[in-house]
Amino acid sequence: MNENLSSTAYFTFLLGDVTYAVEVTAVKEVLPYEKITPVPRTEEYMKGVINIRGTVVTVIDFRVLFGIDIKPVKKDTSIIVAEIQQDDGSNMTLGFIADSVNGVGPLEKEPSATGTNTQFVKMLGKDGDNLVLVLDLNKILGEVEKRLNS
Repeated sequence: MNENLSSTAYFTFLLGDVTYAVEVTAVKEVLPYEKITPVPRTEEYMKGVINIRGTVVTVIDFRVLFGIDIKPVKKDTSIIVAEIQQDDGSNMTLGFIADSVNGVGPLEKEPSATGTNTQFVKMLGKDGDNLVLVLDLNKILGEVEKRLNS
C-alpha cells in the first residue's frame, strides 16, 4: 500500500519528458526564462547568473548535470529559484532551469527501484499515474560544490 505524503507539498516540473519535484518549502519563486549572463571558465551545467531585484543568483541547468537531452528554450521554460539550507545552517539561493512547471500538491510515496542511480533522488513519488522523481537539493548542491573545488 502506498503511503500518502499529504503532509508535505511538492513543487513539480518537467525536464525533458520526466516529472521531477522538490519540496515546496524550498521554492522561493518561479520566473519566466530570461537572459542568463554566462560566467567564464565554469562547468557546462553552470549556465551563469541572473539579477533578481539586486541579488545575483547562480543558475544551474539540471538537464546538463543529469545528462538529459537539452531542449531549446520555449515559452514554458522557467527558472525556479530555490533556497537550500546548507549543513552550516546558512541558506543558499540557487536558480535552475525547468522545461515547464506543473504545480504544487501532495505525492504518494513509491518504493524505490534497486540498482537505479539515485545520487540526486530523495524518493520516488506518484501523482495519479505519473511517476515523479523527488530531488534532494542538498545532495545536488554538495555535488556541485565538490566539482567546483576539484
